[in-house]
Amino acid sequence: MLDGGRTERVLGPMRVGLRSDLHVTRQVTRGGPRYVVHDPVSFQNHAFDAADYRVLTAIVGGRTLAEVCRELTAVGRLRDGEEDRRSFYRFVLRLHGLGLLHLPITGGASDEGRLRHQPTPWYGFLLQWRIPLWNPDRFLQRTLRWVGWLFSAPGLLLWVALLGTAAWKCIGHFDELFADARQLLALRNLPLLWVSLIGLKALHELGHAYACRRHGAEVPEMGVQLIVLTPCAYVDAGASWKLPRVRQRVAVALAGMYFESFVAAIAALVWTGTPAGLVHDVAFDVVALAGVTTVLFNLNPLVKYDGYFVFSDLAGVFNLQQRAANQLKEWATRLLLGRPRVADPYRRSERWLYAVYGPLAFGYRVLLAFTITAVVTMRWPGAGVFLGAVFGWALILRPALQLLHWLWSSAATKDCRPRSRTVAVAAYAILPLVATLLPVSWSVVAPGLVDPALRQSVRAPASGFVAALDVRNGSRVATGARLGVLRNPELEMRRLRLAGELEAELVNLDAIELEDATAAAVHRSRVSYLRASVQEIDRRIAAMSLEAAGTGTVAIEGDEQLVGRFLKQGEELFQIQAGHGTLRVVLTEAEVSRARLVPGSVAEARWTCEPDRPVRAVVREIRPVASRFDVPEALTQLGGGALRAARAAADLVVAGEPYLHVLLEVEELPLGAQGTGLTARVRLPASVELLGTWLQREVLSFVNAWRMS
Repeated sequence: MLDGGRTERVLGPMRVGLRSDLHVTRQVTRGGPRYVVHDPVSFQNHAFDAADYRVLTAIVGGRTLAEVCRELTAVGRLRDGEEDRRSFYRFVLRLHGLGLLHLPITGGASDEGRLRHQPTPWYGFLLQWRIPLWNPDRFLQRTLRWVGWLFSAPGLLLWVALLGTAAWKCIGHFDELFADARQLLALRNLPLLWVSLIGLKALHELGHAYACRRHGAEVPEMGVQLIVLTPCAYVDAGASWKLPRVRQRVAVALAGMYFESFVAAIAALVWTGTPAGLVHDVAFDVVALAGVTTVLFNLNPLVKYDGYFVFSDLAGVFNLQQRAANQLKEWATRLLLGRPRVADPYRRSERWLYAVYGPLAFGYRVLLAFTITAVVTMRWPGAGVFLGAVFGWALILRPALQLLHWLWSSAATKDCRPRSRTVAVAAYAILPLVATLLPVSWSVVAPGLVDPALRQSVRAPASGFVAALDVRNGSRVATGARLGVLRNPELEMRRLRLAGELEAELVNLDAIELEDATAAAVHRSRVSYLRASVQEIDRRIAAMSLEAAGTGTVAIEGDEQLVGRFLKQGEELFQIQAGHGTLRVVLTEAEVSRARLVPGSVAEARWTCEPDRPVRAVVREIRPVASRFDVPEALTQLGGGALRAARAAADLVVAGEPYLHVLLEVEELPLGAQGTGLTARVRLPASVELLGTWLQREVLSFVNAWRMS
């Protein structure tokens, strides 16, 4: 790298000028006008403030750089000092590194140029790896007439009507919605979810592309980017930044979500109008993906996606994320290292925006990474640990090591080295110890399942086929109500045969009763036997009409079709259950040690189908022995829950660790949910848990589970 004096001696005599094919757009922002220079070769955009742009336009090919520097000094745009001259030549090197002008030197000679071309981190292929495929601009121009009307008033009216219809159709399906959401990350649904994500993101990017062409901006590149090894489409919509109006740029940024919402609304209508099956599942995956990705990523200004660019454009702040990070860094160095305040052109309101946005954006990224890792870990512990390691390195460890290096040996902290190293020691030795003392939980949250107090088994009185079933799972029945009918073809054929024999004996008896008393007595005995046999079979056939022995709710286990099924005598068909006010909660050993388990303690339950409504629950019974074999399947991963378990036999589920069972009495159940299978999350009062204790417990728990697996 050239030093200041040598840079001036080498570059001063050169005659260079800006490229003539650059396109400049003037935009008004919160901090004043900015000038966006669009490079038609690399399709990149570079923003300059008014002061830099005046220097930029002064560089013309007919004069040497030394003459340009003297002219800028003469008109007052540069001060007559060595530092300002060095700043001018650094700015020229920056333009050379960006490719806006070309100097007859090699290497770029600027820190910024080197930073722009630094190697991708080892984990970069997991986060983003772009593969350009083709130039879609001509295709977009040819097909715009078929799609462009969606960005007009009729298209917006159709969008509003479609979303309103979808919302109206989904009202009343919330129980089914939450039930399907529990199966979203099931192993069998992952291929459908993966394919749905690829298709949805392709339509999202086409929305950006068509919006660009609609407003006259080019779309020079379209391809595939691998995000966590998932191929997602992308388009280069950078040319939208040369659009002069804010509403045009905002329209381009929102167009992807606009197209997604069209598809999500149609998928919602398909989901509400189709029975369970492949089409139903794919439609729900599309609705869930469109909602989750829109709220967590695309529309959220705290991550650098569509919502971020919309917010920064509406706020009139260019490069909001970087400016917020630089402002926070400047404040931290001034507070901790005693550095003098650096003059900046920001207004008071802009500084407050940076002060609020910077911590929120960083905290949200960490929280989002932690949440994704936790969800994946509950399903696949190994994948969750790997993902957590990647996120931990990218978001915490790597920035922390860079900060430590900057404090310990950077040239920027050379003049305050003792203080910067003291800050480094304090930050990396004391803060982690303090962090382990932070409270992270004041309660224990555990899964629970409705456990009826009374169970009456409905069994087959005789072997036969289920001919008809008058109830379904969850039906309320009263004592004596008909439940269904069983048929035994063999028994019915036997009755027909005996009835025929009885009729024949009666005819024979009538014929000889007056002629032969001895033979008539034999026939009377045969008639009595046959009549008793027919009556016994009639009694057995009548008993195959099932009736309820008590009042309760029908509970049919699983989704098996019962009509047409053959049952042996005494085999259970289903149950009639009553007293559904009991909720069985399972707790691990660590949770038991923290929870204040006392009969009469008040807890809070939230049903899986109604998570927004808390229900009061009271502890009634604490079973004294923990077990790995008595855990309800619906709470385990085998049934869509979160508890680790394996199936040891056809009807035996073995949990990964022993669980203690606590029975709670709840005040009310959701409307229409009076059967078994209703799950909930229960919050029990517990002692405060510190971050250090929680980390130690989670690490040990994972290590034990890994060893056992």
